[in-house]
Amino acid sequence: MLISVIIILSALTLSQAEANYPYWPKHFRWSYAGAIPGYDCLLVNEPGDPHYWANNYLCWETGWKNPGFRWSYGGVIPGMRCTAVNEPGDPHYWGNNYLCAPSDSPYDFSFSHAGKIQGKGCVLMNEPGDPHYWENNYLCAECYCGC
Repeated sequence: MLISVIIILSALTLSQAEANYPYWPKHFRWSYAGAIPGYDCLLVNEPGDPHYWANNYLCWETGWKNPGFRWSYGGVIPGMRCTAVNEPGDPHYWGNNYLCAPSDSPYDFSFSHAGKIQGKGCVLMNEPGDPHYWENNYLCAECYCGC
């Protein structure tokens, strides 16, 4: 009986912790014009690209659990689950850029440089000041807690 109670409490604690993560894509926004008020944000920058990337952010609504994302413009981050973010038509060093999530993250991202991925929730990652084809680039994932 005691073991059953511990297992049930453990399951409730886990589901409550997962419920505190922001819903993908509902609680996320992309900004190419700086951090968004009322959101926590992660800077997404390729310093080798001269086209305005220093103020681009992936943001999630404030008040939700920090998803623990990290951005790398220098390759994958060991111990994290990383998704390549590359626009092959942009000649400015995007081949080694990654959005990384903790290995136990509920988010499993895919990146598309050719439009939304059917069946997934997607957020447009566009920098209008960059002339190299970013207008159809999307960060996508299975819907998490309410697409």
